[in-house]
Amino acid sequence: MNSGERIKILRKSLDLTQQKFGERIGIKGNTVAQYELGRSNPIDAVLSLICREFGVSEEWLRTGSGEMFSPAPTDVLDQLAQKYKLSNAAYIMIEKFVNLNPDKQAGLIDFCMEVSKAIIESDSDPNAPAFPEGAYSGFSEDLAVQVFREMRDRQGIPKTPEELEKKFPPVDPGAEKSDAG
Repeated sequence: MNSGERIKILRKSLDLTQQKFGERIGIKGNTVAQYELGRSNPIDAVLSLICREFGVSEEWLRTGSGEMFSPAPTDVLDQLAQKYKLSNAAYIMIEKFVNLNPDKQAGLIDFCMEVSKAIIESDSDPNAPAFPEGAYSGFSEDLAVQVFREMRDRQGIPKTPEELEKKFPPVDPGAEKSDAG
């Protein structure tokens, strides 16, 4: 038996039409029919969606071994994850939050509130790029060169090798030995 046949068994056990089954996982009813007839194979993402949406054991759906439905979650967080179809990232975020000490939880909540307030008060689209392409940055390479030159001039740093030699004449190593002796 292939995964398409198991999809059909699952769908019928849930008393759903191909159309309704497909709608629940975001695919068309005729795609479900193609899977069930063995004309095409569901990709991994579809199999994962089926498992999440209907509480099906992935092992059973892929191989036919084990029970059709996953055991009911015993942990409260697992129950929330199943009920609200949490992503792995959301699950981990909630798990980490509830395991923080109360002071750190309060600090994180305060931080989120400050960020929310700043976004609301900014009068700009929170989903817009912070720095749109083609916008003037206020700082350019030309400006950087200009700032460097002004600093160099203020500090009296020579501009050319000739100016450097005038300011700091080369030392003749032989002259030092004869002066020392």
